[in-house]
Amino acid sequence: MNSVPEKKTKKVLIAGGLCGATMLMAAEKIEDACWERKIRVNVKVHDLWQSQTVSEGFDVIIEMFKFFQNEKCPVIDGKPFIIHRGEKELVREVVDILSR
Repeated sequence: MNSVPEKKTKKVLIAGGLCGATMLMAAEKIEDACWERKIRVNVKVHDLWQSQTVSEGFDVIIEMFKFFQNEKCPVIDGKPFIIHRGEKELVREVVDILSR
């Protein structure tokens, strides 16, 4: 009997500073787009002003300002969520990475 393997939950980090509401909105858009593509995802929002210590193991990191260096996963500029231009393209880019 062949069983279908359980899909791994992908992990996304959205990290920024005083743009907490924007990061929450971005998380919701990513979660919704992943749901539509049947991708299990856990999106964590992290305030870098509160703590600069970030756990590892993320599949994608979205930074609202330049912070991360030498990460093992893709790090994407989150400014489109702040300026509200290119949001759809950014969400699509993240979901495409997660679908691999």
